[in-house]
Amino acid sequence: MDLMGSGFLDLDLLTIMIAYLFLYYGQTAVAIFAFGQGMIFDLYSGGLKGLFTFLYLIVYGGIYLGYRFFDLHRPKGQVIIVALAVLFKKLMFFIMLAVFSRGTGFSKEYLWTSMILAIGTGLIAPILFYVFDFLRTDSSEDTLSAPTELP
Repeated sequence: MDLMGSGFLDLDLLTIMIAYLFLYYGQTAVAIFAFGQGMIFDLYSGGLKGLFTFLYLIVYGGIYLGYRFFDLHRPKGQVIIVALAVLFKKLMFFIMLAVFSRGTGFSKEYLWTSMILAIGTGLIAPILFYVFDFLRTDSSEDTLSAPTELP
């Protein structure tokens, strides 16, 4: 049984986005965003209802706890927080499948793959934070340079 889905290219970009939004838009807005994303995944998946809502709230909680110990403004903190949040999400996903799905056993392959994906997602987090910062400042400069009066 392939628990991975699409294989080694399954980096969790939504977790990076949640971490970025947590940094700039506050805890309440990001909790609502994570909850909403989980609901959207649940609506369009054929699996256990509420699973992805739970998982993305777990991601939010992991980022919230990681933010207390590491600096999310620095690349090192971004790598650590995102990697730990992804690893915790994958671990909780496996536990939820084992509890609610019959026939799902422990898989060392899933554990190793999850660790590799968590590290890979953590390593690309600073790059995407930089891209998001570039897009954010570029759009705010456009807003500031726009004329305020109509002709």
